[in-house]
Amino acid sequence: MRGRWIAKAVAQKAISFLPDPQRANHFFQDRVTRGTTLTPAMLEQSVGWAVLHLSAFDRCGGRRHGATAVELGPGWYPVVPLCLFLAGFDRVDMVDLEDLGRSELAVQAIDGLLAAADDGGLAELGELQPGRLERLGRARSTVVHRGHVAGLEELGLLVRPMDARQLELPAPPDLICSNTVLEHIRPEVLEGILARFGELAAPGTVMSHLVDHADHYAYVDDTIDVHHFLRYSDRVWRLIDNDVQPMNRLRASEYLELYRRAGVPVDEEHRRGDDPLRLVGIPLADRFRNMDPADVACVASHLVTRFDRPAT
Repeated sequence: MRGRWIAKAVAQKAISFLPDPQRANHFFQDRVTRGTTLTPAMLEQSVGWAVLHLSAFDRCGGRRHGATAVELGPGWYPVVPLCLFLAGFDRVDMVDLEDLGRSELAVQAIDGLLAAADDGGLAELGELQPGRLERLGRARSTVVHRGHVAGLEELGLLVRPMDARQLELPAPPDLICSNTVLEHIRPEVLEGILARFGELAAPGTVMSHLVDHADHYAYVDDTIDVHHFLRYSDRVWRLIDNDVQPMNRLRASEYLELYRRAGVPVDEEHRRGDDPLRLVGIPLADRFRNMDPADVACVASHLVTRFDRPAT
């Protein structure tokens, strides 16, 4: 095993044993890899994610003005929740086991969106609600002086550090979404989260999850392929994987099975990069060798649910 990916794997494995691993990982990314700057490419990607969620919401009959949402795993930059705010949502519950946000990161997200609005970079979001860009600018000052939690709360964005399986809401959400988060959750935990979302939903609630099925180490090491981690058995992968940014390696059909077990329908499944020829020359572990090659090859999927009846 050679390359930059193994160095990152070793570092994150070591960090996972520290008392506050997420804080240590933030320090590592900031001081060592310089990975805590919201680049224009990252901002564009996040805005694109928001566009996909809003498009699914619109297709399913959602009404943006005054809507509420839950975002699972907001991470460092609250770009998607801020986009939902600009599009007309009044409340977004940002749910994660820990609050990974920082004031300086929220400021980067706000500044990036304000600049993008001036440059026409938010056009795909559709018509922004009147006055919301001005409110976003005022919230920036609150973030600087009182912190990101207070600043985001001014916009109806609520930081909720908790287990999503225990989430309680004052009313059913109109939208539930996540962005490349599900692949970091253990299957048994994810099943419970999906089931809880089904309990919280009401007729008309839309759920939209973007899943990245690729080996995330390939994003920092161009010597390995996005399917690289599929060559390892589950036993070996447990030794490589870590609790800071774990990868469950579930393939597309396995997510559909988790949804089924959780009692949650899938109304739309959009897959990308499912050409079996991409697997040629990769020595797959037995678990993946016996699966549908197109399923194994899939590198990303978008799962959309519209709840048509109360959960039972």
